[in-house]
Amino acid sequence: MTHDVKWRVATKDDTRYMQSFTCTSSSKRRGRTEVSFEYEVQAFFRKFAIPQVNQAKNDGLDGRLVIAEDEKGIAAAYAHRLLEPNEYREIGVEVPPGCPVRELCFLAVAERYRAPRGKLPGLSFTPGAMADESVNEALWDIKDRAAESPRVYVTGLVDYRNAASMRMLTRNGFDEVSRGCPPPKGDNRLGRWMRILR
Repeated sequence: MTHDVKWRVATKDDTRYMQSFTCTSSSKRRGRTEVSFEYEVQAFFRKFAIPQVNQAKNDGLDGRLVIAEDEKGIAAAYAHRLLEPNEYREIGVEVPPGCPVRELCFLAVAERYRAPRGKLPGLSFTPGAMADESVNEALWDIKDRAAESPRVYVTGLVDYRNAASMRMLTRNGFDEVSRGCPPPKGDNRLGRWMRILR
């Protein structure tokens, strides 16, 4: 199922618009010190996505921020960038020459499209289908960025508390390749996921 949304590349002119994107109504804090991972993702899109994507572009890493819009505003968003060869050791996979690695940095769906508890996400006519549509849109965009390459390695980090994202990645052909994140990030709550596009 495809939703009635229009996908487009976000620009610097969208900085204020991105501040309206709501993918969670979760509070910033869980417990006394823990920041909710949902809030961190929302904060990325609201405050940091455009500057970080522009920095990746300036660094020659082909940063992309793409948003889907419906009649209520931003319905989904994702950001990805090219990894430099010296970053490959972080992903723990041998990458053949001529095959780029792109990091799917963040992907989020507006709260109105998220599957309510008790519903099976990813099936047609359920709110969770938007997540599948978004990840597939991101994969098409990533493949288009490297159309001449025999393979494109797509990787990303997921917080272990984010069971919905792990299920979405599994449904869409990703495998978890490592648990815990090595330095410089060094966060044991993160797992690295990967899919190879041919």
